[in-house]
Amino acid sequence: MAGPARAAASSRVESAPRNAEEARALLQARLSLFGRVGMGVGMVFWVIAVTLYFTMPIAGSGGTVAAQTASVVTGAILWGFTRRGKLSTKALETVDALATAACVGIFIAVGWPLPTWARPELIQLISVSDILVLRAFLVPSTSRKTAVFSSIAVLGVMVSTWLQYQGHRPHPDAPGPGAYVIIAGVLGLATVLITSLTSRTIFGLRQRVREASELGQYTLLERIGEGGMGIVYKARHAMLRRPTAIKLLPAERAGEHNLQRFEREVQLTSLLTHPNTVSVFDYGRTADGVLYYAMEYLDGVDLDALVSYDGPQEPGRVVHLLRQICGALGEAHAVGLVHRDVKPANVLLCSRGGSPDLVKVLDFGLVKSVSSRGDASVSTTAIDQIVGTPLYMSPEAITSPEKVDARSDLYALGALGYFLLVGEPPFSGQSAVEVCGHHLHSPPVPPFQRLGKPSQTLLDQVILRCLQKAPDARFQCALDLERALDACNDAPAWTAQQAAEWWRQHEPELKARRTQPEPAVSGTDRGQQTVAVDWRLRAG
Repeated sequence: MAGPARAAASSRVESAPRNAEEARALLQARLSLFGRVGMGVGMVFWVIAVTLYFTMPIAGSGGTVAAQTASVVTGAILWGFTRRGKLSTKALETVDALATAACVGIFIAVGWPLPTWARPELIQLISVSDILVLRAFLVPSTSRKTAVFSSIAVLGVMVSTWLQYQGHRPHPDAPGPGAYVIIAGVLGLATVLITSLTSRTIFGLRQRVREASELGQYTLLERIGEGGMGIVYKARHAMLRRPTAIKLLPAERAGEHNLQRFEREVQLTSLLTHPNTVSVFDYGRTADGVLYYAMEYLDGVDLDALVSYDGPQEPGRVVHLLRQICGALGEAHAVGLVHRDVKPANVLLCSRGGSPDLVKVLDFGLVKSVSSRGDASVSTTAIDQIVGTPLYMSPEAITSPEKVDARSDLYALGALGYFLLVGEPPFSGQSAVEVCGHHLHSPPVPPFQRLGKPSQTLLDQVILRCLQKAPDARFQCALDLERALDACNDAPAWTAQQAAEWWRQHEPELKARRTQPEPAVSGTDRGQQTVAVDWRLRAG
């Protein structure tokens, strides 16, 4: 990807032509229908006109027959022309304008042979209004375009009325031509309003049906989080009505580097299917080019907030949580992905589906792909840029970020386990530089000493091995770490009953302690409340 502009252009290249082709095909089909219906209606009125001509001949009835004949011919020409091969949108719009103008002209001409006492302007208005309303119902058009067509038609009737009533008053006491022109204009204004409203309604409904059936739609409900790689909202799918989390990359953050990272995050996360990894439903760009992805909404508490609320956790529960995280990281590592930002805030704990204390690993925004040889592949992060969170960063992530591998995630997981067990991270300092210095040179104080316990446990040993400075001294894969956690038999097991009881006691208070979410969008900007989702982009 060469940059934001090119990325947006690429999106348009993929989606815009397909949407434009659908609109062109619909316009051609509807113009063909307009021609058929117009021809059919014209034939009905032609029969009526011919019948009246022979049974009740009056002045101008022959012109009426001629006009109806012309309308039938116009409809037939429109139908036949639009049944030919594929026509361009510009050609179809020209045909639409010419056919409408021809029909309007024909029905204005109907009134010219009639005497003024027959009120020809009313017959003209009725005929013109019929054809304009028929077009508004059948032909896809914006209300503005329809209003222009209708206004020109009504103006034609007004000019015709002025000319017809010059010197030909219905009776000596009749008002001048101006009065009849004003009446025609007022009645014609109703035609303009009705046809414009019809086009707007039909056009809007057609757009909504297309979006619901082809794109789907998410409605943003409330803002629930924000990070370096985007803003997360709680949302609802318009059709499924299930809660969903939507992550958006705002336009002000959509630099070239962030676009690459955001797209890699969702593309790589979507490859993962482990039950302890957040599930991605959809991703792509909105109609205005904003990057997004939709994932499962998780109503829980992250591990940072858990410790802040509940303090250091029981060893058995720590083992239970770390094992689940190992499962999620193990799947990612198996396909060559390194998370690089394992920390308490990126691990959510929830109770769902009958499984209390279910872990979900989030935010693969700093994920990196590595080859089977362990060499760094093309990464979206510059080699000289430190990525991750200093409190949970491995030594090699500080000195050689381009060389991080799965063992770096296990170092961070050990620091996370230390935090859960002790209530504090293994190292702290007055600055990020000081913390990084500890990761590079200082041995961590064993958890049992920080907790004031008399002896080291097997869990302490597992955590300290994860925190070894040299990657070769740590567990070499998540499966090895998971097996070591399974062997921590001196930690009382954390049972499902204990987890269920903990959630029963604490979940109401946890929900009450959460900060009130910001509204997704202010009430004055309702137009930005929905995210149209292009399911076909994901399929491509």
